[in-house]
Amino acid sequence: MRRLLSNLRNWKKSLRPWHPLITIEIKERALRHNLDTLKRLAPQWQIAPVLKSNAYGHGLCAVAGILEHVEHIPFLCVDSYFEAEMIRREGIRAPLLILGHSSLEAIERNRWRGASFVVGSLEQLATLAAHGTRQSIHVKFDTGMHRQGIPFDKLGKALRLMKEGEKKLNVEGILSHFADASTPNSTITETQITRWNIIARRIHEELPSIRFYHIANSAGFAHTPDIIANVGRPGIALYGINPGNLAMEFEPALRMRSVVSDLRILKKGDTAGYGAAFIAPHAMKIATVPVGYFEGIDRRLSSRGAFLLNGQVAPLVGYVSMNISLCDVTHAGEVAIGDSVTVISDHPADVNSIERIARECGTIPYETLVRIPAHLRRTVI
Repeated sequence: MRRLLSNLRNWKKSLRPWHPLITIEIKERALRHNLDTLKRLAPQWQIAPVLKSNAYGHGLCAVAGILEHVEHIPFLCVDSYFEAEMIRREGIRAPLLILGHSSLEAIERNRWRGASFVVGSLEQLATLAAHGTRQSIHVKFDTGMHRQGIPFDKLGKALRLMKEGEKKLNVEGILSHFADASTPNSTITETQITRWNIIARRIHEELPSIRFYHIANSAGFAHTPDIIANVGRPGIALYGINPGNLAMEFEPALRMRSVVSDLRILKKGDTAGYGAAFIAPHAMKIATVPVGYFEGIDRRLSSRGAFLLNGQVAPLVGYVSMNISLCDVTHAGEVAIGDSVTVISDHPADVNSIERIARECGTIPYETLVRIPAHLRRTVI
């Protein structure tokens, strides 16, 4: 036993500190600033942050760990029972609402306290009303998105089921979801608000015990005065990206850093990267950075995007590889192996901000963010 303990101590001493080549920093101050900004837009609403899809790439448990200590948050929204389990296994006890589809079996067999489920079909609602459930549910209505939810013209039937099963059901909320809230003067949004308000009024009159009424995503906060609700569900704005229609300033919460792992001097005519796709137009210095499309750097940024080094723009050259990108550091001043590289900036005006990257790739910030892989360590700062 002594020899075993001695060997264990020697093994621990032999371990060297490990420093990751890629660091994703999540700014707690930015998340709190964005929450406060949203609260100013809708002072009469509680804010239920949306943490689905790995908290929009920011790290599910990292963000949940920050927000569970924020006052006046009624619940955190996740997509699936799997995400709810991840949060609970981290010891986070904040109330949760599972927005995505859950099977009846998953609802009935749930073992996590404080987790509620969205029920979005008459069939599920009828089954739960007939047999009863110990679990809390929010009933979802389709006001015009036409993806999920009980159709608006089935409101009467849904209400009958909810009233008939009132003693067997624990309905704590109702919800819907906007399809086009960021478009100015959208007739789709006007119709959805009209339908939603009809639903909210009728349910409030006939089932006054229901606590939560929510339809607004981030863009929906622009329509606060017109909506009968007491909760808003912000997603993208929480993380610092304006959905396009909010007259407020948000602060991006994510920054990705890496390092220079190698340096090369190219002569005019030298090629770099796969397929010899880049040909040096003149003598230049290029840096190797150990990030690629496996780490969420979109391949469409090949020879189009850029990183930041020493505060200077370092254009990408050649194809983005699976785990490596090359950038031109000819004009970036003194550069050495190990120097820090800002791969994704937290300043919206920078060439490698999430918004600029998405625009360059012909996509939306949501996709750019959620493609940052979950295996990369998130550090809360």
